[in-house]
Amino acid sequence: MTRAARPARARRWPAALAWALAGLTVLALIVGFWLAELLWSTGWEPRPSNAIAVVGAIILVTVSAAAVGAVLASRRPRHPVGWLLLGVGLALNVSLLAQSYVKYGLLARPGSLPGARYLAGFTDSTSVIWLSCAGFVLLLTPTGKLPSPRWRWWARLAAAAPVVVVLGSVVQPDPLAPDYDGNPLAIPALARVLAVPAVAGVIIVMVSLLVGAGSLVVRFRRARGTERQQLRWLAYAAALAAGLLLVALVAAFVLAKDEVVTASLALGVALLPLATGAAILRYRLYDLDRIISRTLAY
Repeated sequence: MTRAARPARARRWPAALAWALAGLTVLALIVGFWLAELLWSTGWEPRPSNAIAVVGAIILVTVSAAAVGAVLASRRPRHPVGWLLLGVGLALNVSLLAQSYVKYGLLARPGSLPGARYLAGFTDSTSVIWLSCAGFVLLLTPTGKLPSPRWRWWARLAAAAPVVVVLGSVVQPDPLAPDYDGNPLAIPALARVLAVPAVAGVIIVMVSLLVGAGSLVVRFRRARGTERQQLRWLAYAAALAAGLLLVALVAAFVLAKDEVVTASLALGVALLPLATGAAILRYRLYDLDRIISRTLAY
C-alpha cells in the first residue's frame, strides 16, 4: 500500500463509522416509535393528546443532532463535538427504545419480548447519557478542548456522573417498583452504597448543562478573531432558542396549546446543533451580520 493510499483509507473509516452511527440512530428511532405505538394500542399507557407533535419534535431533534454530528465527525474526526452530537442522538433514541421495550415486555404484555427483564434497570437511567453528552458539547465547543486546564476536574466529575447513575440504577433490586418487582442484575449491597452518589450524579449531569453554557460565556469574553466569530454563531442560535422558549411559555400559560409548546421547544433545541456545526466547520462564518439583519427584517 502506498503512503497516499493509507491516509485516504484512514479518513474513510471515521466517515463510515460516523454515518453508521447516524443510521443506527435513525433505526433506533423507527423501532422505538413502533414499540411506543404497540404500547399505546394495549391501553396500558394512554396515547398523549399531542402525540403527533411529540413524535415530530423527537424526529427534528434527532435528525439535527445525528446529521450534524455525522458531518462533523466525518470531516473533522479528531474533533470530539461531532462524536458527542452523535452520542446525543443515539443515546436519546436508545433511551426511548429501552423504555418502550421494557414497558411493553414486562408490564403491558408480560413475557412477549425476550430479555426485557434484563433491561429494567436501564429504563429511567439512560436519559442521563444524552444529557451528559449535550453538556460536553457545550463545554468543548468550538475548539474541541476545555476552556483552560483548570476545567479538568469538572470534566472528570461530569464524565463520571452518568456512569454512577446508570450503574446505581442497574443494580437496584426493584427499579420499576411498584409496577414490577425484580431485577436479575440486582446487587443489593452495591445498590445501597450507590444510592446517594447516584442522586448526586443526576444533579451533576443537570448542572453540567448550565456549566457548559457558562463556559461559552467565558470563552466569548476571552476569544478573539475566528473563535469569537464562531461563538457569535452559537449566540445567534441561543437568541433564537430563547425567543422560541418565550413562544412556548406563552403557548403553555396563555393559549394552553401543547402542540405549540412542543414544536417551539423542539425547534429551539434543533437549532443548537446546526449552529454548532456551522461554527466548527466555519461555514459562511463572516456572513453572520447579513443573516442577522435578514432575520430581523423577516
